[in-house]
Order: sequence, then structure tokens, then C-alpha cells
Amino acid sequence: MRRPMWLVSVCVLMMSGCGGLENALTAPDEDTVVEASEEALDLGLVLITCPVGTSQAFYSPGLTNTPQDVTASAQSTFSNCVTVLGDPVTSGTTPVPPRVVPDFSCVDLLVPRTITSTVEWNTGESSAMVFTQLRVSLQDTLTVVVLTGTVRSGKFVGATAVRTISYVTLDLENACVTPEGLTSLSGLTTLTLTKVL
Repeated sequence: MRRPMWLVSVCVLMMSGCGGLENALTAPDEDTVVEASEEALDLGLVLITCPVGTSQAFYSPGLTNTPQDVTASAQSTFSNCVTVLGDPVTSGTTPVPPRVVPDFSCVDLLVPRTITSTVEWNTGESSAMVFTQLRVSLQDTLTVVVLTGTVRSGKFVGATAVRTISYVTLDLENACVTPEGLTSLSGLTTLTLTKVL
């Protein structure tokens, strides 16, 4: 089994609910995402992998299919991390404080875009990352967002980063058409960092 799909399988097997905050473009097909992630992971040796994680996001007012100014916040946590190279890291968090996002809608959650985030590790160190977000839909029930990018500064600087976030598709679709909109979203997430040595 190809490694990016292994990451996706971890998300599927552990699904208990379903986030991320992290231009309307046509989303790439699954093969494109798999190939991009495969290339990213093939760049070098694994530095750290975090196969277990959760992601939560909150929106006020709730997101609908109509663009509006929205206050959004989020937090992701990574656990069960295994450090292959470097000082041991076992967990991390990615807090996103509240901020106003102009003209934001449900459509914007899943389209390709650039995302910046910082993981704060349990060691007190941090990694600032820049990702390109791609979207994959599996079996019409699960939406898996794949992000590939690099660590720009901090711990593991220069590493290639691959992250997945899994959502139940109906959670997205149903909430977005209600009068109150999508006020919160949660899902499962994984993170793997690799680097050419």
C-alpha cells in the first residue's frame, strides 16, 4: 500500500467524528493528491510521525454557502508521535487564535490554498510550517484533506511536511445548509515530517 494512503487509512480506522481552519478552484483528483504526497514522503528519511491527532474549528456566525465575515478559531493536537531522528518529541499542538476572515463560506474550507501553521511541541520547541492544501474525497462519505509543505523555521527546519485531516462529508454538507450554518467542525489529523540528509 502506498504510504500516503496508509496515512489516510489511519484516519479512516480511527474516525469517531469529524476540522481545520487553516478562489474557487477545481479540486484535484485523488491520483493527483496521492502522487504529490508520495513525492513529498520520498524526499528523505522520516524525522517524526504523529499518527494520532484531532482538529477542531469554531466559526461565528456559522459558515453557510454564502460568503460573509466570520470570526474563526481552531486547535489541533498531535499525540503518539514517534521521533526517528533528533531529540524525542511525543506530542504537539497547533493553536489558531480567533481572527476575522472576510467573505468566508463553506466552499472555502476545501478548495486548494496556502496555509501557515505553527506546531508547539511538548519539548517547548516549535515548527513554523507553510502548506499547500489539496482535497480528496473517498467513497462519498469521508473527505480527507491532504496538505504538503515545508518547515520554514524552528525545530525540524527544512523538513517536508505532510498532513491529513479527515471529515465526515455529511457533517460538512448538512450544517452548511441550515439557518445557523456550520458553527464547529472536528476531525482526525496526522502529521509526518521528512528530510533529505
